[in-house]
Amino acid sequence: MVSSEKTIKNQKSLHDKDKRISALRKLMVYYKEITETVREPFIILNDMLCVVTANAAFYHTFKVRKGETEGKLIYKLGDNQWDAPGLRTLLEHILPKHRIMSGYEVSHNFPALGHKIMLLNARQVDNKQLILLAIEDVTLQRKLKSDSDEVTANLTKQRDLLQGLNDTKDEFVSMASHQLRTPATAVKQYVSMMADGYAGDLTKEQKVLLDVAYKNNERQLEIIEDLLRVARVDGGKVFLDKYSCDVVLQVKKAVRGQAILFENRGQSVVVNIAQREVFALIDPKLMLMVIENLLDNAGKYSPRGSVVTITISQKDNNTIIAFMDTGVGIRKTDMEKLFKKFSRIDNKLSDEARGTGLGLYWVKKIVGLHGGSVGVVSKIDKGSTFTINIPLAATI
Repeated sequence: MVSSEKTIKNQKSLHDKDKRISALRKLMVYYKEITETVREPFIILNDMLCVVTANAAFYHTFKVRKGETEGKLIYKLGDNQWDAPGLRTLLEHILPKHRIMSGYEVSHNFPALGHKIMLLNARQVDNKQLILLAIEDVTLQRKLKSDSDEVTANLTKQRDLLQGLNDTKDEFVSMASHQLRTPATAVKQYVSMMADGYAGDLTKEQKVLLDVAYKNNERQLEIIEDLLRVARVDGGKVFLDKYSCDVVLQVKKAVRGQAILFENRGQSVVVNIAQREVFALIDPKLMLMVIENLLDNAGKYSPRGSVVTITISQKDNNTIIAFMDTGVGIRKTDMEKLFKKFSRIDNKLSDEARGTGLGLYWVKKIVGLHGGSVGVVSKIDKGSTFTINIPLAATI
């Protein structure tokens, strides 16, 4: 009787074992179908860490054959190439505790493949009988990131070095300009005194020479002022005193201030306005200098007897001031030079028109501080139109 019960119990145990093996085989077929759909290297291990199966991506990536892989302990694959400390830690210590691990990084030198950095995603399934292991080779990505970080660090270092040199240059220009202005102003005063006869009567020739000296001294002072303005704006030392101001009044003030210059060239200025008052949020003193600069340029680079037209309007919450001339125009290849420091463009009037190449650079900086922009359209021998857009404060 006892023997019969024992036989029945053994038969049941064998039956249960056959059922588990059959179920496991079905699962293996299922998992194998899944692994083949995964593009990254994928491997299935049993609870003894031996390879049950792997997908084609695994064999291709790690240059191994199926017959040398299935049934082998993972550490012994490829003549023990896979015996990596990081992999052992994951499979033998981390995974048994957590059952799931994502983004685990392993760095290892493969004798046949070289140094590899791999991201491992692992999961235990079927009561820990199987381990699903997905492997992502991130060696190239890590190298690109490392190279990118190194390049960025070098560029940052060079930028800081160049910024330091630029700051030193700006400081030097500012200091030199200040030092030059004092003696230049003194020369102007003494030349004026001599011209006015404080040192005695002058001959006609002496008056001519003093007039040349005076004009050149004035030119020197203009250059010094340009350098100082640019040094201040580059050094972040220009602060706007903005309030709602009538732009029409500023334009008319600039036109009156340059009336004699335009009259001497036989030129005229026409101001077109859509309404009597056009208000914008500006620093009136600095914006007047911007307007004067653009107006002066329009006249200097236009022929005698020509007309400069200034149009003031408002659109899309912007106050727009356009300076249109019929002058020499600007070549397309020279457009990119326009707003750069110390950049002067060669044309048939450039020898006559005095300039430091700083005016338009300064104009763009000041308009930018107002939150506005400067644009230009031009055709050779047809003229140019410079347009500034300034955010609108109010309309009356």
